[in-house]
Amino acid sequence: MDELTGGRRARLTVTPAPDGNGLQVGLVGELDIASLPEVAAQLDALLAREPQPLHLDLAGLQFLDSSGVTVLVRIANHFAPVTAGNASPAVARVVQVLGLADRFGLDGR
Repeated sequence: MDELTGGRRARLTVTPAPDGNGLQVGLVGELDIASLPEVAAQLDALLAREPQPLHLDLAGLQFLDSSGVTVLVRIANHFAPVTAGNASPAVARVVQVLGLADRFGLDGR
């Protein structure tokens, strides 16, 4: 737990996609302005990779603010195609309200 916010720290992990085609990126915790420094190095390393198919696994993402959405947009602008899945209702709602569900391929959209 983060002592200042009471929330879970953000983590970004990168693994080969289960089907061997591209990458899978897992996001965990609360992705907001306070947690950006926690994922900055991993995000920079991810964005240094060649564009390729990428799947965002959002199962562990509990919360995101506009800074978190910016992280998702940066990823989606670099990789193609991008799909996303396993989003909590709260995270899915933010993505849908912003009109980004199609851009992220959220659960097949």
